[in-house]
Amino acid sequence: MDDVKWKFVILPLVVACFVLAGCSAKSSDSTDVSVGIETVSYQDELPVDISKIEQIFIDEYKNQAGNLQCVQQIVDRLADCGFIAIDSDNKVDMANAENMCPFIDSLESGGHVEVLILQVFNIGGLNLLEIVADEGNVSVERTYFKFQDDHLSKTVHSEFEADYCEYTDEGYLMIGGSRYSPELYVLTMSEEEEHIALRVEPLDEQCRELCEKYMTPVSYNLNNMFITDWDEDDFAGLDFYDIFDRFYMETYGKNCPYTMSDDLTVGNEYDIPADEFENVIMQHIKVSPEELHMHLRYDANKNIYIYRPRGFGEFDYAEVPYPEVVAFETNDDGSMTLMVNAVYPNVNTSKLFSHKVTVADENGRIYYLSNEILGDEELNLWWHGDRLSDDEWNEYYKGGDD
Repeated sequence: MDDVKWKFVILPLVVACFVLAGCSAKSSDSTDVSVGIETVSYQDELPVDISKIEQIFIDEYKNQAGNLQCVQQIVDRLADCGFIAIDSDNKVDMANAENMCPFIDSLESGGHVEVLILQVFNIGGLNLLEIVADEGNVSVERTYFKFQDDHLSKTVHSEFEADYCEYTDEGYLMIGGSRYSPELYVLTMSEEEEHIALRVEPLDEQCRELCEKYMTPVSYNLNNMFITDWDEDDFAGLDFYDIFDRFYMETYGKNCPYTMSDDLTVGNEYDIPADEFENVIMQHIKVSPEELHMHLRYDANKNIYIYRPRGFGEFDYAEVPYPEVVAFETNDDGSMTLMVNAVYPNVNTSKLFSHKVTVADENGRIYYLSNEILGDEELNLWWHGDRLSDDEWNEYYKGGDD
């Protein structure tokens, strides 16, 4: 097992336990909020009147539960107040984006420019991003407010000097740096990385809708549908077991019952009836049972598929890229081909790689027809964990015994 992969899996769990064990909060008529060892107040110096922003959150959360429409409404109202505003996932266009121009220009021309950006979270939160460019140097001050019980409470404050800042060809402002965190340093003996990805250029609304419909439900996490080449004539590279995991809930209306063992040294195996397994796959992939028999662990005598859930060492890195549809075309047969960029803030890029996805809607059902990686460079998928091969699985769980 690769040591780096284990580090990526274990560290978020350790950090989460450490933070949860050390956090406390108190409820009172006071505006003070205790988080960890830090006590903060609305009286702390802030670049905005947070009470006015709080009222916007109160108004919009009365009738909506923090969905994308609610976030859009908050962003629009912040824009009406003169702020540059955007959501935390870049799912809505940046409001007052033209006010970013002086800052972006300063990245090449130099000079001193300050910009304040309000970043709205769909979980009920707000980031104040104060970014300063000064003669080629960029610094960031980030203050996070949690919206709860009709209050915006300041919970996290961080500052860092950027060692990377670029306005990309795809219309993103990408910023990366690191800061000293005592809690994290105890665990890793290293500084905490900071990454900010802000889409400044507007994105075609239909591209956004197509992304939400076709790409976001699958994305890049724990599957390889969009990170390998395949089509209806060649399914060899496609992991159908991950597709089974991805669409089981949609097909049967319940969580997949075929789970990994609580004992990390035990590899679970399940005999899944062929009809149950194939029904999930064929919801979205046009593949024959015979094709599945050829590529998967199929027992013809029992008419079952032998399924092994992902084990502890087969998970992806905690943060993976996200897909963004940037163009599309309708084909003669009625299918549609999407041009997609993989945006990965953790490595400060708005185009880690690009790919073409062909999809079709037939009788109210979505079918994925092919995926093609664009460009000649081999993908560096260090953040993705493949399932163990049969030999690797036997070696890991059975000591090499068949």
